[in-house]
Amino acid sequence: MIIFRGSLRNKLITFVMIATILPMSTFLLVSHLFTKDKLSEKAIKDSASLIYQGKENISNYIMSIYQTTNVIYHNDTLMDILKNKVHDYFDDSRIFLTEQEIIRNIYSIGYALADGRQIYLYLQQSNRAYLISDGRLVRSDKGIYPYRSELRKGESKVIPPHAMNSYGMNMFTYSDSLVLTFEHSLYDIASKTELGSLSIDVKLDRIRSICNQLHTINEEELFVIDNQGMALFASDNAMMGNKLDHDWNKQLLEETRLHSSGSFRMNDPNFSGIYIYDTIETPYGDWTIVKRIPDSFLFQHDRQVTQINLYIGIAFVCAAILVAVYLSIKLTSPIGELISYINQIERGNMNVEIKVAGNDELSSLARRFKSMMHTINELFMREYKLELANKTNELKALQAQVNPHFLNNSLQSIGSLALQQGNQQVYSLITSLGKMMRYSMNMDETIVSLKEEMDYVTTYLKLQKIRFREQYEQDIEWDPNIESILVPKMIVQPIVENYFKHGFMGVEGNNLIRIRCYEDEMYQMLVIEVVDNGYGIEEAELQQLRRQLSNSQAVMGETTGHIGLVNVYSRLKLYYGDRATMTIEQNEPRGFKVVLHIPILQNKGEVTIENTHY
Repeated sequence: MIIFRGSLRNKLITFVMIATILPMSTFLLVSHLFTKDKLSEKAIKDSASLIYQGKENISNYIMSIYQTTNVIYHNDTLMDILKNKVHDYFDDSRIFLTEQEIIRNIYSIGYALADGRQIYLYLQQSNRAYLISDGRLVRSDKGIYPYRSELRKGESKVIPPHAMNSYGMNMFTYSDSLVLTFEHSLYDIASKTELGSLSIDVKLDRIRSICNQLHTINEEELFVIDNQGMALFASDNAMMGNKLDHDWNKQLLEETRLHSSGSFRMNDPNFSGIYIYDTIETPYGDWTIVKRIPDSFLFQHDRQVTQINLYIGIAFVCAAILVAVYLSIKLTSPIGELISYINQIERGNMNVEIKVAGNDELSSLARRFKSMMHTINELFMREYKLELANKTNELKALQAQVNPHFLNNSLQSIGSLALQQGNQQVYSLITSLGKMMRYSMNMDETIVSLKEEMDYVTTYLKLQKIRFREQYEQDIEWDPNIESILVPKMIVQPIVENYFKHGFMGVEGNNLIRIRCYEDEMYQMLVIEVVDNGYGIEEAELQQLRRQLSNSQAVMGETTGHIGLVNVYSRLKLYYGDRATMTIEQNEPRGFKVVLHIPILQNKGEVTIENTHY
């Protein structure tokens, strides 16, 4: 750590902070973890007991509804009417008494169910239906086919919460309150005859009352779910009657297959906490009560205690720091004075007079510094001479390298010989190569006009045409009015070269590279677009390349598969800072696109290296 290589004052303060913070943070962490485990265990135990009581209450309530509906089977007269075999109970002479008996029995069921809203009885043998809604008899209009429940023989099921419906009855209005519908298939076991169906709409008040006692409203969540994953009850009214297709619901189904009751923990972006569940066996299938307790509520008390301890700990740390600062100033002031003298010596004042009172180790050290100044001066001179010798050797090494003009003249001689032999293509290639070498090896100019840069790119593409045997097309467009705009040298060619390295598809595709240069008059920017239809780049690699370009260290130091792009971006930032930008993106339907935005400058004196961190 840098701080441990600093002054004694920093070290002293740091050690005091560590000696104070480390034990306190360890105590807070251990206390927090222990408390969290105990709170989780207690919450699971208490909630499991509470859910079990709620399970018994709901089970008793559902059984009371089921037993009430079975009263029909104990009424012989009503059963004869349902079967309609011995007599035709619905002929003109009997119809009145028959319907009175049916209605009386329906009302008796309604009186037995305090939460009942509607009772609908369908008689299959006579194809008739009767509905009592909120204590009123509703008769169906003539010509309307009665509503028939889709039930198997002897089946009983529950329809999840929904708005009351009219069961095919016209001219009838309903409230917006939700109901649970208990449907029963009426079936004669002896004759194996389907007699019809009985549907009962029940208000959710009783189940809501039971469930509200099982959780803390607005803090915890409670659900009653059937075996299809439908929410028969939810603390959030908007979720009632809907299928819960969440990750935690899938986990719950796996847990209930193994255990009828228990708990588990889940942590995801939407919810982090514990789930406590218990199953209910009902005549209408297995239901599950599940309670969700978020960590924000579960560990609320623990957070409060931790915050109080943290504030106390911060107060003690601040006090310890103040004491450490005071002691460090008293102990390190003589060292500060000595450092001040050393700084003067470093600036070249070798005759500085060091005055440190006392006979301690610091005073002895100060006296020795004066005798060492002459030695230090000699060392400085030796280092300077050594650096000068190194520079001389570097100059000689550069002079020993091949002269670029010699190479260029040699290429011209070879081209002339090729022309004499009648090989104009070879002459053209050598001439183009010579132009490229002369342009790239001219180190005197780092800023060129756009025309010079584009001429170089055009020459480069001409050589690539020969290399790849006309396997691609090029489209270069720029406005002659912007030819004089100055740009950094070799700013476009690396981008074009990137296409031939990573995107060129060869004979596999209709290859095209398009270069467009234009002026953005609104922002006074030169825009250079290089677009190809090659292999392109994967999204993950594109994001990684963008991160590398946005990171100054990555731009200047790291080696990547797109070093040309990194080099271009680096030089743009060196010359223009944040005024220049480079964007990279995928080209649709395939390929790669690079767009440069360069400030428009007409004078080379305007282009200077920015004082940046690159």
